[in-house]
Amino acid sequence: MNHFLKTGAFLIALIPLLYFPDKGWAEPIPVFVSIVPQKYFIERIGGERVKVEVMVKSGESPATFNPNPKKMSLLSQAKLYFSIGVPFETIWIDRIRSIHPNLQFVPLHDNIRKEIDHEHDSHHSHATGDPHIWTSPAKVKIMAQKIKDTLTRAKPENEKHFEENLQTFFNELDILDKDIRAILAKSYNRRFMVFHPAWSYFAEDYGLEQIAIEHEGKELGVRSLQKIIEEGKRLGIKVIFVQKQFSLSIAENIAKMIGATVREMDPLAEDYLGNMRRTATAISGALQ
Repeated sequence: MNHFLKTGAFLIALIPLLYFPDKGWAEPIPVFVSIVPQKYFIERIGGERVKVEVMVKSGESPATFNPNPKKMSLLSQAKLYFSIGVPFETIWIDRIRSIHPNLQFVPLHDNIRKEIDHEHDSHHSHATGDPHIWTSPAKVKIMAQKIKDTLTRAKPENEKHFEENLQTFFNELDILDKDIRAILAKSYNRRFMVFHPAWSYFAEDYGLEQIAIEHEGKELGVRSLQKIIEEGKRLGIKVIFVQKQFSLSIAENIAKMIGATVREMDPLAEDYLGNMRRTATAISGALQ
């Protein structure tokens, strides 16, 4: 009787191993990120072997965000935090470190150029101190490699899975880059106007010039406003691109004065590949 009981207990214990042999990835790596596009990148590489939480949800602004107690509590469950250099991190990363000393921080923006070129004036920006480095597919590839390396260190047994996903993502980013170049090749003009200067890296990659209304979060003075209006008229600007995270009133008033329309273009959308193609198409249309 004891023999049968022992055999039965052994078979019951064996069932999970038969049906779930790869227990190593059954528990995904708990990860936190600052913004929604990072979630997309990490899930493309980690797949089902990561669980990603986002600090700044869609529609919120990384410039003014303050995490609520629920977010701070969820951080206690995370193993990794991928930062990217957005404004709220300047204040909150140190606070989060002090509350969660075991949380590993991985800065994706390290070693990616972020200088400001004020070659013309404060409204014309090229590769900039603007933190939106993910608007450059080439820079996303740099970040993706770092994500893969970090996930591999956290779960070495999943290295092959992460590497395969990385190479697939690299291929998709290369196709995206070619598509954007083909879309923008139809445009003879190379200058586009935005309210918030979020597209500097995109502009640099594709030979464009971004003209921003707002600069470093400062309100426009009368002189600056007049200068923007005059330049918009001179350049024949047809569209002013805005983000839902910012007030539209200033952009709408300027658009009326120069005979342009206002159109939303969101650098924080989750559907990265689709969003970048839509962005290229919108800018190309505005430059015709």
